[in-house]
Amino acid sequence: MAQTAQPTAAQTKKAASKAKAAAKKEAKATKDAAATTGAKLKKDGTPDKRYATKATDAATKTATKAEAKKDAAVAATSAAGVKLKKDGTPDKRYTSKATDAVNTTAAKATEKKDAAAAATSAAGVKLKKDGTPDKRYSAAKDKVQATTQQAETKAADVKKQAGSAVSSTKNYTPTVDGALHGPNGEQVLTGPRGGKYYINKNGNKTYLKKEKQ
Repeated sequence: MAQTAQPTAAQTKKAASKAKAAAKKEAKATKDAAATTGAKLKKDGTPDKRYATKATDAATKTATKAEAKKDAAVAATSAAGVKLKKDGTPDKRYTSKATDAVNTTAAKATEKKDAAAAATSAAGVKLKKDGTPDKRYSAAKDKVQATTQQAETKAADVKKQAGSAVSSTKNYTPTVDGALHGPNGEQVLTGPRGGKYYINKNGNKTYLKKEKQ
């Protein structure tokens, strides 16, 4: 029988050295991967499954935030009356009441602004880009000053009339109406605005109703 050749000492040493190098390389690769993902390792270099990795935590946290954001968006659009697709995005086949209301309001605001701009342009007032009068031009200044002066004059007239009315009321001397008497024969007087009254036993004015005058 042929005998199997036995490995020499040099070959055995070489194989052991290769196995050791391979094991060392594998351990280094495992350690590098664990450092990248933040995984905890045991003493033998294998991942310790008792600890959650940073990558797993970050992924879970990101997924939770995305889900919460999606739920909030769905709730907001539902509250606004927007029709949604199965994936939670707005369905553009339907026009929502909220969109109609916004469009109507915007159209009214634009129409109002255009009307104001037309009126001021017709009056010869120069306008800014936002539609307000440009006070750098004399026409706008004169128009503003005239309006302000009219308002001040009107306010002064109202104040003067009010002062005159108060003054006339204070200086008024009541007249006696001989045709009327109070319930106990009191004199009936006529006030500054035509009201009929008498002085009661407490010294206060008591006005007569119109049907008794």
